[in-house]
Amino acid sequence: MTNGNSIALRNTVEFERGVVSAASTERIVQFYEGSATDFAHWSQELNIHLGLYRWGLNPFDRDAMFEELNLMVAERLQVGTNDPALVLDLGCGFGAVSRTVARQSRTATVKGVTLSPLQVRVASELNHDCGLDSRIEVLEQDFTKLAFADRTVNAAWAVESACYGAGPSKDDFVREAARVLKRGGRLVVVDCFAVDQSFGPLLKRCHETACRNWAVPGMPGLQPFVEALKEHGFENVMVEDLSWRAAVSVAHAPFAVASFLMKKLLAGQRLSRESRSNLKASLLTLMIGLSRRKFRYCLVTCTRG
Repeated sequence: MTNGNSIALRNTVEFERGVVSAASTERIVQFYEGSATDFAHWSQELNIHLGLYRWGLNPFDRDAMFEELNLMVAERLQVGTNDPALVLDLGCGFGAVSRTVARQSRTATVKGVTLSPLQVRVASELNHDCGLDSRIEVLEQDFTKLAFADRTVNAAWAVESACYGAGPSKDDFVREAARVLKRGGRLVVVDCFAVDQSFGPLLKRCHETACRNWAVPGMPGLQPFVEALKEHGFENVMVEDLSWRAAVSVAHAPFAVASFLMKKLLAGQRLSRESRSNLKASLLTLMIGLSRRKFRYCLVTCTRG
C-alpha cells in the first residue's frame, strides 16, 4: 500500500500561482494519488486529518488523537445504534472516519464518496480487512453532484474535505448536502475556518501557498459557511472551536516531515511533486495555526429543517 499504490496521472495539470480554482478535479486527484505514501507515514490507519488531544491520551500517539476526532464526529451525528440509517462520508479519503462511524453505529449503512480511484480501492481493501465491507461502500463521486435521491440520507459528515467546495461559503457543498439529507438529518463538518479574511502579506502568502499545494480553492470562511447553512435550510447550527485540542497534532507536523524525508533519503527514493507540495503545506499549517485571530479549527453541527 505504501509503495505500490501511489499513482501519477499522465497529464500534469498546471495551475497559476495563488489559490487554485474549485473546478480543478484533476489536480485534486493528482495530489492525493501522488502523495499517498505521505499519509501512510502520517497515520497507520490512513487518517488524513488532524487529531484531538484530551487529558489522558498519549500526546505522541497521533493515531489515538485521530481516533478521538473520529469518535467525536460519530457522536455528533446522533445516529441510533438500533435503527437502520444511511450515512454519508463526504470526501472520505481512505475511509478511516467511515470505519469508526460504522463501529459505533452498528446498524448504519455507510457510503463514502471520493474523487480518487486510488482511495476507492485502498479504502475498500481496508474495509474488507476490518470485516466492514458489507456495511461500508466507497464510491467515486463528486460531493457537489451526488448520485443519491432527494431526502434519502439520515446523516452526513465532512472532515477536512468541505474546503474543496467553491468560495468561502462552500455553497455547492452545502447545497448538495441539504438536498440529500432527510428532515431532521444531521450534518457534521470539521475543518480549518477563516474567521477574519483581512490577512497581512505574510499570512496571505502562507494561506495561498498551503491551499495551492493542497489543491484547495481556499479555507472556508466561518461566517459565510454558517450563513450558507441557514440559507439552505439547516437549523440549530452550532460551532465548537477545537483549535487548542488540535494544536498537539499540528505540532507533530515538522517531526513527521523530517522523519519522512529521512526515510526517503535512506531508501534512496525521490519525492514526487505531490509529496513536495504536501510537505510544504504541512509545515505552513504551523504558521496558520498560530494565527488564532484569523483561523480556527472548528467542528460545525446542524440539523436539516
